[in-house]
Formats: sequence, C-alpha cells, structure tokens
Amino acid sequence: MITQLILPLTIFSIGLALLIFSSEWLIQFCVKLSKIFMLSPLFVGLVLIAFGTSAPEAGVGIIAALEDHKSIALGNVVGSNIANIALILGLCALVNPLKVERSIFKREFPVMLFSAGLLYLLSLDLLLSRLDGIIFLLCLLFFLWLSYKGSKDISSVDNLEDFRYKKLVTRINSRPLLSILIALSIAGVVAGADLMVKGGVGLARVFEVKPWVVAVTVFAIGTSLPELSASMAASFKKMPSIGIGNVVGSNIFNILFVIGVVSLIRPIEVNPSIMTFEMPVMLIFSLVIFIIMLTGHKISRCEGGALFLAYVVFIFMLFKG
Repeated sequence: MITQLILPLTIFSIGLALLIFSSEWLIQFCVKLSKIFMLSPLFVGLVLIAFGTSAPEAGVGIIAALEDHKSIALGNVVGSNIANIALILGLCALVNPLKVERSIFKREFPVMLFSAGLLYLLSLDLLLSRLDGIIFLLCLLFFLWLSYKGSKDISSVDNLEDFRYKKLVTRINSRPLLSILIALSIAGVVAGADLMVKGGVGLARVFEVKPWVVAVTVFAIGTSLPELSASMAASFKKMPSIGIGNVVGSNIFNILFVIGVVSLIRPIEVNPSIMTFEMPVMLIFSLVIFIIMLTGHKISRCEGGALFLAYVVFIFMLFKG
C-alpha cells in the first residue's frame, strides 16, 4: 500500500504547492493593481483577495468538471466554505479577536447567506444544471456591482499601506505588465489544480474512500490554505476588515463563481447524502457566524475556539459516518 501511495501523494503535493505559490503571487499582483486604481481595503478583501484565494477552488472545480469528477468540485466548495468559517475565522479570532465593520452587514454578509441558501435550494432536485449555473453567475455580477459601488463610497488607499508586498512587486507599476503577471499566475493555478485532481483521485482509490470525502476534507483544507494565510496575516497586522472580508468574499465566490462555472461546463449530480449533512452544516456555520458578528460586532477568542472545536467535530463525524 505504501508504494501505491507514493505516486498519487507526490502528484497531489506538487499540485498543492504550485497552487498555493501561484495563488500567493496572484493576490500580490491583484492588490498592487487595486492600489494603482485606488480601490478601498474592504473591496480588496471582499473581491480581489477573495478572488485570488478562491482561485484554487476555481482551478480544482473547473479541472474536475473537465475530467468528469464533478463531485470533487462540489465537495471542495462546500468543504472550503465550512473550513473558511470554522477553521480560519476560528484560528484568526484565537490569535486576535476580530472586530467587524458595520458596513459589511449591508451587502456582503447578506449575500454570503443568500448564496449558501441558494446553493441548497437549487440542489434540492439533486442536479445543478446549466440554468442554475447562469443564475449563480448573474448573482455574482450583481454582488460585484454592489461591492464596487460601495467601495467607491468608502475609498481609502492609506489602509493598504500595511499590506506586505514582495520586493519584486514593489518595483512594478505598469498596468499591462501586472495584467500579464496575473494571467501567468492564473495559469499556474490551473496547472497545480490539474495535478491536485489527479493525485486526489489516486489517493481516494488507494484508501478506498469516495472522492467526495477526499474533496470535503483534504482538498478543502488544501485549497483553503491561501485564505488561512491571508486572513492570519491580516489578523496579526490587526486589519480585521481584510481578514473577515477575505473569508466572506471567498465564500461568495466559491459558490457563485466556482459552482456557476463548473455547472455551466457540466451539470453536477448531487448525492442525496450531501443534503442531509454537509450542506446543512455549511448553512448552520454561515448563520452562526452571522449571528455572532451581528450581536457583538466581533468574534472573541472564546467564540473562535468554539468555532475551531466545531470544525474538528465536523471532520470526526464525516469520517465516522
């Protein structure tokens, strides 16, 4: 079994490393470009960084759909959204209690709850069709318009001064060059995602588990590492609007963009068991984090610890079941 494990594990690890490396550079270039265009920190967190950190899920989802492993795409999104809330926000709050900007409750949080509920409702017939994909993408366009409109109202580039750019990025001020580098980073994400899908399917065969379980756990945690890195960095720097905005925006992108594009490529058949466990868990975590933030406008260390423990219980129940 060990010899059978080496090859898929190596392929998966190389793919994950390339995915994270490319995503990190994608975020760097996107934030630098946003500074040139003078966009607000909240918009950067909710849209640009969220898009960059959702790139692994998008890459894995699209490649999985093209290779006819659609359950991996859906499992990765559901698992990543759960990990973003319980694992990432939980750990960030343990490091430093997270205060929440009240403006996020006007648009972004309601959209996150709406997108999670929409995914559940459209999955009730156990099929995410191409029409459903169009609905997701139209909702995404509306969200982008709301975020862009709101960001112009609260524009403040000064709050981005604490963002740590790599030395190479600080020297680049050309919009065309940044656009090219963003395209190359996306290509790296796609290549890494392809290797991850191949390695992940191989791991599922070796351990004789369903690819869905691997997607909800290994894939989800692996592709959520950029969110964890970006949010933890924001937490250490005491920039909660970036950290929370990153997670909220990423969860919205995971559903509206990733599932939208994947279901357009190939309709996704939904396993009935998903509707009784993983999907409800995602909805519950989304609602709980909304209530926590709405009541106190912050996530305390105690609440962060509770979220993290809840995620551990979720993983335990997933494998036990």
